[in-house]
Amino acid sequence: MIGIWTLTAEDHDIAHLLLGELDALYRTARYLTGDAHVAEDIVQDVVVKVLKHRAKVRPGSSARAWLFAILRNTVIDYFRRQGRQFRTIGLDDLSESNDPLLYDAVDAQVLNSVLDAEIEEALNRLPEEMRLAVLLADVEGLSYKEIAEVLQWPPGTVMSRLYRGRQKLRQYLREYAQRLGYRL
Repeated sequence: MIGIWTLTAEDHDIAHLLLGELDALYRTARYLTGDAHVAEDIVQDVVVKVLKHRAKVRPGSSARAWLFAILRNTVIDYFRRQGRQFRTIGLDDLSESNDPLLYDAVDAQVLNSVLDAEIEEALNRLPEEMRLAVLLADVEGLSYKEIAEVLQWPPGTVMSRLYRGRQKLRQYLREYAQRLGYRL
């Protein structure tokens, strides 16, 4: 017997949210796993989980943060199942790869026009927690509250790590900017 699934307004909202965030979910999964094929599988798992548990979205919470939290937990579960330790790749790994799927995972405009070797090096020098917070805020555009939900940190920790991460980036890039002739 074939069941009939009636779509509610909430189902349409979730489907719209998923479609709008697939690229960001993939970019983040690609960054977190370092593997394009694994990232694709993880995003598929996230979609299934979201559809299965769509009723669990808490009123007043950010649905986008909920998606990224599911992604984060799915990545962690993947590494546990593989018996591997969770590790993110650095931006230098991205720029040195000839893998075309890898470039699909990262906004080519960002890599080509903004991230040169000095900026990549500066981002890679950041401690992992600061780098992840900066990327979620400044690349993916998540709010402090959303980042706190995704990373399961108190909002004050998010603000602190973002502030310190941005300060460190500024410090790392100051000398580079001066070499380019900028007065600081």
